[in-house]
Amino acid sequence: MGVAFPLQRLHTLIANGIWSDQESKLLWENTYDTPYQLWSADPASGAKLQLQNVSFPCPWCNHIGEISLIDFTQTHVLKTGLSQCGLCRHQFDADKLSAEYLKQDLAEFIDTIDPR
Repeated sequence: MGVAFPLQRLHTLIANGIWSDQESKLLWENTYDTPYQLWSADPASGAKLQLQNVSFPCPWCNHIGEISLIDFTQTHVLKTGLSQCGLCRHQFDADKLSAEYLKQDLAEFIDTIDPR
């Protein structure tokens, strides 16, 4: 797959007191529309945590939606809440969301083995 965790590079950054890896940050920001880091500075220095809402594509309509941290926590951590897509209005809990992603992954896998 070609993915490697850069332990030596991470060690060098930490040893030199460099908080943010600019190359990694640039790659992240060119790929995703979410912040690269939750802290603006080294958390050991007392920097404040900057949590943001969670963005993800709806598996039913592919709309990029946003869930508040409170709703995300209730749905995915406490397993008590329902979330809803802002576009197609599909309601889901953590189990329904996981099941839909699994169905899509299996369909994609089948297509790679037996393209139609």
